[in-house]
Amino acid sequence: MSSTRAPRRSRAAPPPARAELWHESGGGALTPGAAPRARTPAPPRPAPLDSATHEQLVADVSLLRGILDAAPARVCVVSRDRRYLYVNRDFAEFSGRPVEEILTLTTHQLIGPDLAARLDPIADRALAGEIVSFEGWVDYRRNGRRYIAYTFSPFARGGGPGDAFINYMRDLTELKEREEAAAAQRAQLRAILEGIADGVNVVAPDARLVLANPGFLRMYGYPDRLGEPGTPLGDFVRDRLRRGDLRAGEDPCRPEEELVLARVAQFMSAPPGRQEETRPDGRIIELRRERLPDGTLVNTYTDITARREAERARRASRDALRRNERLSAIASLLAGVAHEINNPLAVVAAQSLLLAEEAEGTPLAERAEKVRMAAERCGRIVASLLASARAKPLRREEVDLARAVEAGLDLTAEVARGAGIAVELDVARDLPPLRGDRDQLAHLVGNLVGNARGALAGMEAPPPQRRIAVTLARDGGFAVLRVADNGPGIPEALRERVFDPFFSTKPLGEGTGVGLALCRTIAKAHGGSIGVEETPGGGATLVVRLPLPPG
Repeated sequence: MSSTRAPRRSRAAPPPARAELWHESGGGALTPGAAPRARTPAPPRPAPLDSATHEQLVADVSLLRGILDAAPARVCVVSRDRRYLYVNRDFAEFSGRPVEEILTLTTHQLIGPDLAARLDPIADRALAGEIVSFEGWVDYRRNGRRYIAYTFSPFARGGGPGDAFINYMRDLTELKEREEAAAAQRAQLRAILEGIADGVNVVAPDARLVLANPGFLRMYGYPDRLGEPGTPLGDFVRDRLRRGDLRAGEDPCRPEEELVLARVAQFMSAPPGRQEETRPDGRIIELRRERLPDGTLVNTYTDITARREAERARRASRDALRRNERLSAIASLLAGVAHEINNPLAVVAAQSLLLAEEAEGTPLAERAEKVRMAAERCGRIVASLLASARAKPLRREEVDLARAVEAGLDLTAEVARGAGIAVELDVARDLPPLRGDRDQLAHLVGNLVGNARGALAGMEAPPPQRRIAVTLARDGGFAVLRVADNGPGIPEALRERVFDPFFSTKPLGEGTGVGLALCRTIAKAHGGSIGVEETPGGGATLVVRLPLPPG
């Protein structure tokens, strides 16, 4: 029970009743049912002790002086008539008065009647033999606002009623300020965490939740009850398992608790860093994990689905740009090749015409006619290539697909058979004609058959009978052309890339990588598509789907 310094007055004239206020915040009430803050009259002063009793109390207190002066707290001993019998060094230093002066004062004179009136009931309980402890904030004019923990203990001789009490005061201001600052920081952190969309949780080393923000619970669809501090990590795993949220490699027939224990152990032992998880609904969650020195895990969860989709869109845009650049290069190449071929082809066409006229009526007439027809078809192919290179519209005329397929096989099939490769043809002839460019479609077929022939010719250990099967059939509203071989096949990882311009699986110098890219261009120009299918027994099957006219 200490106070600020006041002018020294005579014992017959106590200081004016200017009291320090007792604040009952932060540390519990001073007494059950605290008194209002209004000034209250001082209680009647107890009868003074006789001189012998007073002297005996002073002697008893002197035995404790050495110990109490060394105590890390403010200590005073007060008699029944509220006079100070002893104060230790800390008490006097805090009060700012000499010990000798304090021992001449009563509690009312030192701390003021208001605070004394509030503490007197506690002192009476101590004088009756009870130990009373409480704490709270006190405003001191000299020392400011302090948080004090009080303990009132009886001080009696012979086990009878107390003649005095000991007031033990610990100043917990710094500790309380740190606690309040930490509580404010926790409240601020929680407010921040509750306001962000990212998920955050903190897991203690014993695999129990320290905190989890609403963003984390929303992200994984957890109920609010799981966000309570102390929730075992296994409860989160059970919730996910009961929603059918299994990870890759987890056996759904395995007992639930085994899965829970395995997943909790994996989570707690995982190293710090980043990892991605694809949720069943397709969302991609990035987990960033940090481990504190005591083993606590701090985890943040970010939904990066939009970011990944944007990255895929950028990659698709770059790929499309590269494809356009390659197609532009193909166009330039085709234009150059077609121009170079066109001149000698004109000579071949003219000579084949003269040869056909001269061979008329002879055994060579049929062969001469085939040469003439092939030269004319080559001329149409060159014109078609030039049209593609110059981005001119395709010719649109009715095309009999069966005849276009046979035309595409005229030269390539003979070359394949000459290399010992069997060519099988199964063409449906009841397909309705479609509008398109017959020469380009024939060129597409020839390219596919020539590509299959090249794959079979390059086999190190050819099968007993190398073969190419060409089929044309109807599938709903589409005409489906399949060119299959029993060669080495196309690896799954390359089934899209083989249609990229200048991409080739053939040895250097044996392929340009242009053929299949041109096939895709022709198929798309006719509203269709081309792709690779699984081939039973091995090999490669390229499939062209072309839309048929309705009706």
